[in-house]
Amino acid sequence: MIRIVIVPKDTDTVAKVVLFDEKNRALFLKRSNYMEKFAGEWDLPGGHLKQNESLIDGLARETKEETHLDVRDPKFLLKMNNLHFFYAKYNSQPVKLSNEHTDYKFFNKDDLDPSEKFQNVAIKALERLKNENINN
Repeated sequence: MIRIVIVPKDTDTVAKVVLFDEKNRALFLKRSNYMEKFAGEWDLPGGHLKQNESLIDGLARETKEETHLDVRDPKFLLKMNNLHFFYAKYNSQPVKLSNEHTDYKFFNKDDLDPSEKFQNVAIKALERLKNENINN
């Protein structure tokens, strides 16, 4: 007997996270060259949600799939069209990349290019993080 499992298609909704280490550097992942879109570009962890999946659940699942990292207490940052951005602290777990990415790097604020969409998002997240630290 042949068993067919139908896997629901991903939605157009995307959740991504800016993960900051103890030095407030943002984690970026370099997309594999075989990726259909944005091959070789620096990307934030996260991706497309599954049908009926919440933003937080999809963010946690995608980040785990791509990096083996657990996202703890993500905070909403902003929405751009179908992209939802969050930020959180990186908890020093080892990064283990999936085949979707070839490298990772923690970028200092001075290394971030505001003309690059995801890097600009990381700058905004860093500003929000610093405002939270001032107000706490």
